Amino acid sequence: MTTIEEHKEIAKEFLDDINEKIRANLLLERQKIIGFAASESATNLFAVFLHSKNLIEPSFSINHRFFASLRIAERKFNFNFPKKEELLKLLVKQEDFRNKICYGKKKDLEIVNNAIKNLFEIKKITDIELEVKNE
Repeated sequence: MTTIEEHKEIAKEFLDDINEKIRANLLLERQKIIGFAASESATNLFAVFLHSKNLIEPSFSINHRFFASLRIAERKFNFNFPKKEELLKLLVKQEDFRNKICYGKKKDLEIVNNAIKNLFEIKKITDIELEVKNE
């Protein structure tokens, strides 16, 4: 069972890794790593959000595959929470980016950048809802 603090640390590690790739101008060269890291970071940010609001049991584990489609996501998270529609759509979009970027041939820089922007939108919403200060 992963604690809230562990989810925060995991998300931070992946976000730091993505930011390192941005600073080193390695988005194209490391896009598969970025696709994976963005997806895992998004999932962990969402886990922090739901656990912090006591909306899921401590033993509930969120898997990126829960966001394979909006229908699956809505079925897995069939309870109300702030920004539900927006967050689920962004998480489904993040899973789509993961699939596009991590599998097959290299993608254009635009797709990688959009995956990163989508992740930071998820982070922004969860930070606002949890009133997180920039660290």
